[in-house]
Amino acid sequence: MGVKIRINRGKIYLDIHVNGRRKWESLHLSVSTDKQQNREVMRLAEICRSKRESQMVSGEWGLLDPVGSKKTLYTYLNELGEGRSKQKDRIVKVKPYLEEYPGGTAIQIGQITERWFFGFQEYLLKNSGLSKSSANSYAAAVRMALRKAVQDGIIPRNPAVAVKSIFVPETDKVFLNSEEIQRLAHTPMGGELGADVRRAFLFGCFSGLRVSDLKSLIWGDIEHNPLQIVKRQKKTGNKVFIPLHESAWQIVNDGAIHAYTELVFPRLGSIKSSVNDYLTRWAAKAGIDKHIGWHTARHTFAVLSLENGAEIYTVSKLLGHTNLKTTQVYAQATDKMKRDAVNALPRIEIE
Repeated sequence: MGVKIRINRGKIYLDIHVNGRRKWESLHLSVSTDKQQNREVMRLAEICRSKRESQMVSGEWGLLDPVGSKKTLYTYLNELGEGRSKQKDRIVKVKPYLEEYPGGTAIQIGQITERWFFGFQEYLLKNSGLSKSSANSYAAAVRMALRKAVQDGIIPRNPAVAVKSIFVPETDKVFLNSEEIQRLAHTPMGGELGADVRRAFLFGCFSGLRVSDLKSLIWGDIEHNPLQIVKRQKKTGNKVFIPLHESAWQIVNDGAIHAYTELVFPRLGSIKSSVNDYLTRWAAKAGIDKHIGWHTARHTFAVLSLENGAEIYTVSKLLGHTNLKTTQVYAQATDKMKRDAVNALPRIEIE
């Protein structure tokens, strides 16, 4: 954002640049050959430049939406949250905490300052009963809304940018080793749903698909030449291309001919719950004391791929990540990776 004085053919203009847009405005002032008069004219031009810059910051100039800036943050979140999941989306889930925060539902977008956002973030962290991870997630929802408000021309800048995010310690990612996967593969689960849960989880260990993508996986998503999954992810909308491991194909291949739109895991795809209790009982039955969930299969795929020599960039593409930093959480050194690194050191003779 900036305002500069420009002179073109003796006329004085303001060159205004904000939010990627540029506009020239005439000051109806002109320069002449009289130096003293020009000094006075330029003094007036500088006063106008300073005033215009101040008006831009306060959202009064016209490049910003004067009505939108008076909209409350709560109303704006309601608009952004339309059609989103009430149970899962943080844009929706942050609203009750905004209701509890003093003045949270009345604050206008144009009134939000660094101090206000810092105070709300501190409330989420210290007074709401949330974990650090959840508090940071809900604060991030407001950050996102403010970033969108800048893009929409409602406010000139995002006040949350200057406020440091809540520090969230890295959590250990639960994953399975090859021996544990083998034990699960040899442990049956009762019932049609149980069988589908078992097949889908093992398939996830060899494909890295999220449970939402496992539930919506259709036979048309599986190509045979070459054997791979080509699917648009439900969470991100990104299309992934995942070569199918022979073990993954063995899990789902029943030798039958299936319709293009038929679900690969029909029982799993027909229910809305996560059926994590099935996974808990299955792991206990297999003698595995790790607390596994659906994301454990995705973690397992990522870690085993890295352990067996895959580059992190390749794993990132297989997982459908748009940011390499997202994949790096899976790259925490495992015992095997540490041993391989030490064993790769050169040998020397020591006398």
